[in-house]
Amino acid sequence: MATPLRPARAREYQLLTEAHRARNKGRARTAIRLYRRILIENPKNLEVAMRVAPMLAYSGEPFEAWQLYRRAAMEYARAKQYTECLSVYREACRFVPFEFEAWRLCAELQLKLKNADGAFETLIEGRMHFGQGQTRAQAIALLSRAREIEPWDDDLLLDLAELYAGNDQSDLALELLSTLACRVEGTMLRHVRALQFRLTLSIRFGLLWLRAHGRPKPASAPLPIERERDEGPREETRLRRVGSRST
Repeated sequence: MATPLRPARAREYQLLTEAHRARNKGRARTAIRLYRRILIENPKNLEVAMRVAPMLAYSGEPFEAWQLYRRAAMEYARAKQYTECLSVYREACRFVPFEFEAWRLCAELQLKLKNADGAFETLIEGRMHFGQGQTRAQAIALLSRAREIEPWDDDLLLDLAELYAGNDQSDLALELLSTLACRVEGTMLRHVRALQFRLTLSIRFGLLWLRAHGRPKPASAPLPIERERDEGPREETRLRRVGSRST
């Protein structure tokens, strides 16, 4: 058994040396080809997988890059090396940001490690890469999971309502907007009322939208009766002076 292992290891070492040399000289395609050959013979070589994955992402092969990231993360998870596993997922989110599973799995692992704040931030950041066209459902999934962590985040709820509206889920959008209308004010309330009116074309929501744009009277403005009280004594004094001159 020991005999065939030696030439295999020697061949892997030679390929690895050639790949590193090509990479250092900027010959990315040659390096990727050599790294791939190593992974074909030894799929569990995590060092090579993590070295070639970002190169694949830069070369326009994000799906293959993600497959390597996922394989490496699974190997670390099996070994219960969760810190290394999380590091892999974070790198995947950086180099293949349009891979939905990278963000989802990264957040789930953070929750498993009792880092709810980190998971929430990961989900919110991931949502920024989705939301247009066919990726709207993925954005909704990320925000819905984030909502389970922070149920009363106003920005999250408004963003989720807008996604529901764009996804022809008006009932869910209106439910969230109704909750928000009781909690927010100012610019956000105007956004809420505008979206409610756009979804329903209801006169009621139209009036509420107009009311949200109204300007309250300044609290420091004096009342008319106070002005009359202030001006009364001055007017009385003036009349007395005129009267004294006529006599």
